[in-house]
Amino acid sequence: MNQKKKGSARWIVGGTVIAVAVVAMSLVELGDNVVYFYTPDEAQAKAAELEGRNIKVGGMVMAGTVDWVPETLSLSFTVSDLKGHEIRVAHKGTPPDMFKEAQGVVVEGLLAADGKSIQARKLMVKHSEEYKKPGDHASVNKELLEKSLFKEQY
Repeated sequence: MNQKKKGSARWIVGGTVIAVAVVAMSLVELGDNVVYFYTPDEAQAKAAELEGRNIKVGGMVMAGTVDWVPETLSLSFTVSDLKGHEIRVAHKGTPPDMFKEAQGVVVEGLLAADGKSIQARKLMVKHSEEYKKPGDHASVNKELLEKSLFKEQY
């Protein structure tokens, strides 16, 4: 084999080794950071194996179960799959602005061994998909609008 072929073979082998190393490290890091989504029923059924792991549990905030103490920033409520499976949630911190009873929520945190409670690190709520048309433009000051760069929009 001549020198030119040996040099290109080294580049190919070196590039392959680097590519395999990058892919392997990415998969290891991704596996550690993936957080799976469970329903309350699934979380309770797998509670023993999920204990101490960071998981996401999604369901509805049950009406009448929200207990918010602003002085200590402690929030607790019950999340349900509306099929009789419930998990009590404890969270330290301010709840999201759109958090309310009878609304969907995804809770990320550590599940207790019995599967009946979760210590939440993060709360995520879904906002409405309904678009509301802006109000009547009758209240717009016509004089200011004439001087405005945006008068074409009205």
